[in-house]
Amino acid sequence: MRTTRLLLDKLVVNGREVVTSYADVFVVIRDGAAVPGPNDWEVTARSDDGVAFEPGEHVLHLEGLDGTTFTGRALLRFSDGTRLLFRGDGHLAGFVG
Repeated sequence: MRTTRLLLDKLVVNGREVVTSYADVFVVIRDGAAVPGPNDWEVTARSDDGVAFEPGEHVLHLEGLDGTTFTGRALLRFSDGTRLLFRGDGHLAGFVG
C-alpha cells in the first residue's frame, strides 16, 4: 500500500470556492491497484470564512500547489464551520499514482 498527501492551493465545493488556511488531499493506493478506490481518498481543510455545508454528498474540485487538478464526489464527514473533512465517494479524476 502507498499513501500520498498533496497540499492544495484551491478547494471548490459544489462550485463554491472555499477560502482556506490549509487544505490537503490524502490518497491511498492499495497493493495491485493503479488508482485509489472510491473511498480511498479524503480532503482535510481549515476554512477562513466560516463556511457551512449540509451533510451528504458534494462535488469537489481540487487544485494542488503544483497546478494539478482533481475532481470527485465526496461525503462530508465533519464540519464545525472551520474544519472540514470529506471522504471520497467515487473516482478521483485526475489523480495519477
